[in-house]
Amino acid sequence: MIKIKASILSMALLIIMAGAAVSPVLADINLHFAEANPQLVRMVITLPALMIVPFSFLTGFLAKNYSKKYLALIGLAGYLIGGLGGGLADSIIIILLFRALLGASVGILSPLSNSLIADYFFDAERTKMMGYSAAANNLGGGLATVTAGLLATYHWRYAFSIYGIAFISLLLVLFFLPRQSERNEALAEEYEMALATKTKKGLLKWALFTFLMIIIFFSIPTHLDFFIFAEELGTSATTGWLMGLLTAISFITGIYFQRMAALLRDKTALVAFLLFLLGFSILSFSSNLIFIGAAIFLTGLSMGILIPLIMDSVTKEVRAKDTIFALAVINFSLYLGQFISPLIPGSIEIITGVSLIRLPFYVSALITLFSVIAMLFSKKATFAPSSYLYGKDQ
Repeated sequence: MIKIKASILSMALLIIMAGAAVSPVLADINLHFAEANPQLVRMVITLPALMIVPFSFLTGFLAKNYSKKYLALIGLAGYLIGGLGGGLADSIIIILLFRALLGASVGILSPLSNSLIADYFFDAERTKMMGYSAAANNLGGGLATVTAGLLATYHWRYAFSIYGIAFISLLLVLFFLPRQSERNEALAEEYEMALATKTKKGLLKWALFTFLMIIIFFSIPTHLDFFIFAEELGTSATTGWLMGLLTAISFITGIYFQRMAALLRDKTALVAFLLFLLGFSILSFSSNLIFIGAAIFLTGLSMGILIPLIMDSVTKEVRAKDTIFALAVINFSLYLGQFISPLIPGSIEIITGVSLIRLPFYVSALITLFSVIAMLFSKKATFAPSSYLYGKDQ
């Protein structure tokens, strides 16, 4: 079982890494392809994200007819080609073609990694693995950013070599991941019977919850650098360290998620949103870098709880055959939220004519406050881990 865990978590390691790896060299790429439209250069980061959602839904369809191991191998091969190929391209268009392939591959791997956890693990062990998966996501993103930055000191093309780590994952999946037919079918059938009364309403609830969560959170990655610069609190390096802190805290929290969820029970989401509220309140009013760091710590802790909570709960709300489709819906909510998040404060500025450097943080704090109130006073706004978490395996 350790080999199966390693195979699945190695795929999870690659997800956030896909976009994070080349972010430190975007300016170098822009300089190298000076004749290219700057919007095309920015698409080096954004294009993979655009490809993820449609290929996540496509994977849900394909998984009903083909082995998930086979699909994972295709995704990993595409990841290797799309990732490494970008460093060899001699035009921005060719780079974008490779980036599109990379995004499509992530669209295959992202729902598959969590779906495989749902296939092979049950009850508390599944919850623990979802936490590990979220931790692996953050670890991959953090390591990729740092490593790519170091490699880029020699040449920007070397940053793309970080994608070669997918070869290790490909070997693990090839040799150690069983075919889906080899899972514990008896236990899976028993688990399916317990889910017989579940409906699509549960998926819709978690999709809306995910959308709301990412709208709140994404004011940090899209606005923190501008805030640090405007308040004269540091440089881009300062922002980098703060984002590194956020990633590290989310990673550690993911590892201990199962224990935290077992302790907090039906208050898990509420506590995470209270951490959000405190963190964004600090960002809304403090100009002290230490307090800003504390706010980032709190939001990282919250995200480290919420992401595995969502993934774990969704896989327990639907039958196994619908897992990948359900996770594709969650992916759609994530990326839609990322797109909408900066538009809300931007629209407020246009409507009111008032421009405030902290406005995105004000908006996040206010949305979080209303969310906390809803969780406290509405039974329909309860977002708790599955009841399986408190079963006999605890």
